[in-house]
Amino acid sequence: MPPRNRLMRDEIRAAATRLFGVRGLGAVTLQEIADELGMSKAALYHYFPNKDALVRAIFEDWARVGGGKVAEIAALDAPAAERLRRMIELHVSGLVGNIDLYRLGFRDEDQLPDGAREVFAAFKRDVDNAVRAVIRDGVENGEFVKVDPKMAAFAAIGMCNWMFKWYRPDGGYQPEELAAMFGRFALGGLLRREPGDALGPAGAALDRAALIAELAAGLQSEVEALRAAAHTQPRQGEHP
Repeated sequence: MPPRNRLMRDEIRAAATRLFGVRGLGAVTLQEIADELGMSKAALYHYFPNKDALVRAIFEDWARVGGGKVAEIAALDAPAAERLRRMIELHVSGLVGNIDLYRLGFRDEDQLPDGAREVFAAFKRDVDNAVRAVIRDGVENGEFVKVDPKMAAFAAIGMCNWMFKWYRPDGGYQPEELAAMFGRFALGGLLRREPGDALGPAGAALDRAALIAELAAGLQSEVEALRAAAHTQPRQGEHP
């Protein structure tokens, strides 16, 4: 495909994702996408024959790139804790960078056309499986406490996925700060204590529980602060 055509396809996908994410899949027409780009509907048909094809292309391209990055981290010759941290940071960064797409996928998943829905479901499953496998490695080699890898993966990924409900670019944190914060949250309840710590097993369990509670409380505070900031932002056309 000529570079100019590839660039135009990228622009169309970006504009469509933005409109779909804000207004919903069923509320946006191809004509409105064309208007957003300052092009005719006929010109848009040159790149995508219909809305379903456009939505499928959006999810296929996104899943291919994101899935490849997750697989690269999973294959690293590195401790489980390092791989898990990098996976969580990648997931948060990807979500923040594609918030409209995640919002569209999670909110309107049942409205996605055939192909796009399967791609989105497969991508979520692949990420869950990769995180679960890394946690299982950490449990088996003694890096992590004994947990159910499936439940721990659901907790770690679910914590990240929920960002589509509350994340705002003007919320006060840079994407890399949020990524690092969530990486620490994910590891906080999994890492074993250092050898020789004075606390026994019961104390260690209590200490881990306290750490998890502290991290959860901190996350809740951040969410509430971001929501409050979003609610106090003046709407378009309003004056502060």
